[in-house]
Amino acid sequence: MSLRVAILTHLLLLVDKADSKKGVKCGGILSAPSGNISSPNFPGRYPYDIDCSWLIVVAEGSSVLLTFHHFELEYHAHCAYDYIKIYNGIPEDEGNLLGTFCGDISPPQFTSSWNVMSILFHSDHHVAYRGFSVGYRKDMCGGVLTGLSGVISSPGYPQEYSNNADCSWAIHVSDTSVVTLVFLDFQLENNEGCNFDFVALFDGPTVTHRHLGNYCGADKPPNIVTTSNQLLVIFKSDFNIGGRGFKAYYYSGECQQVLSAVNDNFTSPFFPSIYPNNVNCHWSITLAAGYRIKLFFPVMDLEERNSLSDECEYDSVAVYDGDSQADTLLGRWCGSEQPPFLVSKGNTLLVLGRESIYLGDPTCTAQLTATSYKILAQFLNCGTAGQKHGNITVLVNKLYIDFSDGKQQNVQEYRVQCDALRKIASVSIVSAEERRLEEQAKQTDSGSIDDAEGPEAVPHDLSDIVFISICVLAVILMVIAMVWLVLL
Repeated sequence: MSLRVAILTHLLLLVDKADSKKGVKCGGILSAPSGNISSPNFPGRYPYDIDCSWLIVVAEGSSVLLTFHHFELEYHAHCAYDYIKIYNGIPEDEGNLLGTFCGDISPPQFTSSWNVMSILFHSDHHVAYRGFSVGYRKDMCGGVLTGLSGVISSPGYPQEYSNNADCSWAIHVSDTSVVTLVFLDFQLENNEGCNFDFVALFDGPTVTHRHLGNYCGADKPPNIVTTSNQLLVIFKSDFNIGGRGFKAYYYSGECQQVLSAVNDNFTSPFFPSIYPNNVNCHWSITLAAGYRIKLFFPVMDLEERNSLSDECEYDSVAVYDGDSQADTLLGRWCGSEQPPFLVSKGNTLLVLGRESIYLGDPTCTAQLTATSYKILAQFLNCGTAGQKHGNITVLVNKLYIDFSDGKQQNVQEYRVQCDALRKIASVSIVSAEERRLEEQAKQTDSGSIDDAEGPEAVPHDLSDIVFISICVLAVILMVIAMVWLVLL
C-alpha cells in the first residue's frame, strides 16, 4: 500500500457532501466554542432519505462535551433505518465510533478524548419523526472520558494555568479493564502537604473512593494503575502563584497490560472489530526466573507496508527481547504478514505498536485509518505558529518522519512554511548543521531581551483552516516526493 498522507481537507468537504435533495441543507464544520445542532426542519419532521455530517473542532488541548436536548427517530432494534452515529474524532474510522442511536431514548452525555467529535445523521425513504436537538461546548477543564486512551491537561497548558481552577476528569473504560495514568509533564505550585495547587487522584468515580494521593511541585507523580475501570482526576488551584501545569495520558488495560501467566492470550483493542486509530499499546510479558517465552500470532491484519520504503511505517507490531525498547528488536510486522514463532532469551518480552509520523512534537501524531493518514495541523499547540514577516504572515512547522529500525535511530526533520497571503507553500529538509545552528540561536535568544513582535496566533476562521490544511497537504506531498527520490 502506498504512503497515504491526507489532512483535514477531505473533512472540510463535508459541507459539500451535505444532502441537497429538495433544497435540504445539513451538516458542516463547527469551530465555535459552543453551539447547537438539530435535524433539518426541527421541531418539525425531518425529511426522508438524507445524510448529514457535522464535524466539531475546538481548540487543541480541550475536549468536546455533547448533550442531547431532544431525541426522536424511527426505532429499529439494530438502528438500521434512521439513526445517529457519534464519533470520538473523525467519522471515517469505525474504531472511533462511540455509539449508534435511534428511537426516542436520548443518547447519554459524551465527552471526546481530544478536540474533535463527529455526528452523522441518516434517514431512509419512509417514516419520519421530529428528529433531534443537541448542544456542544468546549470543555477545557474536566469531563467524562470513555475512549480507549486519551490526554488530559491543565487549563491553557503549557502556558501558566489560571487561578481558582476547579477541574474534574472522570475516566471510565470497559468493565473488564483498568485505567493506567502516566504524567508526561508536571509543574505546579510547591507547598508542603499540597494544599494550595494540586492534582488529586481517586481509585473510582467519586472522591469517596480510595484516595491515591495529592501531588504538587515539579516532581512527576508515579504511574497510577487503578483496581477498577474508573479513575477520578481533580485539579485545583488557589488565588495566586501558578505554574506550567501538567499533561498526562491515560490508557485502558486493553491497550497496556502486564502478563505473567504461563499461558495467555492478548489481542489488539476491539478485536476482531477494527482497532482505533492513534493508539500506542504495550504488552509486557514477565514470567518467573528460568522460563523462556514463546510468542506466536495466529491472526495478523494491519495496514500494509509503505510501498516506497518497504517498511512498516503506518500501523505495526514490534517485539523486543526484554522489558523495554532498549532491548533487542526481534522484529516489526504489519499488513497480513505472519510473524515466525518468537522465543525470548530470558523471562521478559515486550510487544508494542508505534506511530511514525508526527507534527511539531511526538504528542501530535498523525491519525491513522484503514484508508488514509491525517495530520490535524491548524492549531497552535500542534506545532503550527504564525510569524509576522513585515505585512506577511508565514505559518511555520516541523514535520518528522521516523525511519528508525529499532537498532539505529533515524528521524528525518523537514521545515514546512506556508505563506498565508501569497498562498505559497514550501518544504526543505533540515540538516544536522542547521539543527545545531538553530539550537545555538535559541540559546542566544534566551539570554537576551527580545522586543520584537511576538508570534501571531493562527486565525481559526474557515478560510484560514481550509488554506492551512491544503497548504500542509501540499507540503507533505512534496516531502513524499523527496523521500521517494532519496529511496531511489
